[in-house]
Amino acid sequence: MTSIRIILAVLLVLPVTAVPREMEQEEFRSEARTMTGRLAGDLMERLQSAMRDGGPPQAITVCRDQAPAIKMALSLERGWRVSRVGTRVRNPLLGAPDAWEREVLTSFQERHEEGEEFAEMDNFELVTEGDEAFYRYMRPIAVQSQCLVCHGDREQMSEEIRRSLDERYPHDQAYGYEAGELRGAFTIKAPVN
Repeated sequence: MTSIRIILAVLLVLPVTAVPREMEQEEFRSEARTMTGRLAGDLMERLQSAMRDGGPPQAITVCRDQAPAIKMALSLERGWRVSRVGTRVRNPLLGAPDAWEREVLTSFQERHEEGEEFAEMDNFELVTEGDEAFYRYMRPIAVQSQCLVCHGDREQMSEEIRRSLDERYPHDQAYGYEAGELRGAFTIKAPVN
């Protein structure tokens, strides 16, 4: 819990680098794709390593401790808020989508039901919130078969995994998924000047 408080405190004082208005939306979209690709790749690499070295309990620790640190490092690099949100969240302090993100998650699901693959999707917009403008970007995360060890049917999980999740995530709702479902999205929010 202390690490979460530290991360939240850092995010509140994070230096914000506004995206110049002259940056074309396609340029922002390209940079956002690259950044979310880095987040996805780094996280997957660490999860696979943790699974090899210590199994699911070690991977759970990566999600709890290292994923927020990866997101924070990327956020600090550009001054943009880089994060992940879920359709059902494991940690409501760090993974709950805002209203715009919920709408985009719904649109990803609808597009998927119409036949579009999650891997082919993303969404970016120039959004006004109050008096401020932001570039917003999201890229869906689909449930892979290996994700089901910790995100599948709780009754099918080992007692060790359930206990580990309960200890680390007392408000966990990120289970009951099936392979191929929408798990959530990588998301970026960047102020525009």
